[in-house]
Amino acid sequence: MGIVKKIKEINWGYLWLAVLIGGAGILILAYPGKTLDVVAITVGVVTLLLGAVQAIRVLSDKRRGFRFAVGIVAASIAAIAGILCLILREQIKEFIPSLVSLFLIIDASFKLQTVVRARQFKSKACWALLVLSILIIALSFIVIRMEGGEVKPILIMFGLSLMADALGNLFSFFFVGVVERAEKKKILQENAPEPPAPDAPAEN
Repeated sequence: MGIVKKIKEINWGYLWLAVLIGGAGILILAYPGKTLDVVAITVGVVTLLLGAVQAIRVLSDKRRGFRFAVGIVAASIAAIAGILCLILREQIKEFIPSLVSLFLIIDASFKLQTVVRARQFKSKACWALLVLSILIIALSFIVIRMEGGEVKPILIMFGLSLMADALGNLFSFFFVGVVERAEKKKILQENAPEPPAPDAPAEN
């Protein structure tokens, strides 16, 4: 029962992100000499799949509240963005690497917040996520700065940034759950009732 409970507590969204984003990065690195049409189609399909996966995850949770509403909105935005990317790829394909890189920077910033949360538990693993987050931000900034330049170098840097983000999400798949459980345990310990004081010794 303990193993089943831990499996249910894992945030499987990070694994899906790692697989989908990593797959996009591999395709782009494998064909860096191709036109931006390949990037537009790849990003469009991956974004559409991310929206579908997010919708399935949210709808599978029986709880309905603020998180459910936010999840549905996020899934809808991702699905719509993927469809628009496929339909309007001729108009927006040159800006896709920069737009996705901006998303990666935001995502890496959230990973840095997780690192800050984890430091209080003195976890050595948080340093690996810190390095990956900084690498993602650095590569993404380079892609944005290279916008309008030669396509092949941009795609190589873009593919590397996607692969770095995929590794970060794969690492978060194992790491974030540990941090959340440690935080939950700390909160429970802080709010646990104090044991009753021992009776004072009887006076003679």
